[in-house]
Amino acid sequence: MGMSGYIMDVEEACWDRVADSIGECEHVSEAKKMAMDIFLAERMLGVVDIESIEEGVDEMWNEYWSKYI
Repeated sequence: MGMSGYIMDVEEACWDRVADSIGECEHVSEAKKMAMDIFLAERMLGVVDIESIEEGVDEMWNEYWSKYI
């Protein structure tokens, strides 16, 4: 596996952690902060930009909570 494969695996693992944690958050802003913390801890903020993380969290948030409406 090359370096790009490793980076893609780490990014995917970050998104998996975000998805697993989205239901624990009371507000989308809390979910965005949690996601930023996850990506920061894995040193992925330079690889994945903040706007992409926020958009991804918005999508996950809406998908998760649409089940309860």
